[in-house]
Amino acid sequence: MTRTFLKSGLLAVALAVTASASAEARPGVISAETYACISGAAAHEYTLQSLRPKGGQMNRNCPIRISKGEAVDVTSEDDDGYSVVTYRGKTWWVDNERVK
Repeated sequence: MTRTFLKSGLLAVALAVTASASAEARPGVISAETYACISGAAAHEYTLQSLRPKGGQMNRNCPIRISKGEAVDVTSEDDDGYSVVTYRGKTWWVDNERVK
């Protein structure tokens, strides 16, 4: 019985955080073409790849490119140098330097 209450309490907290995060979103514009990644870890891995001679490559963790001038909703700006954006209804991590 306590597990059920604990699980429902955690679910309520998760939903509250999600609702408050989307309420704080601000409009933004992509300033240079960028790859969008599915998580902060994937964005970090892409950054490491981009330092190699071959450069960063599109893969399953960074499956789309967002063109310069595209409108996005900026949900948060991470301390690690990434912004969490909503683009076409999905959440993505992109480089902070490429979002105005």
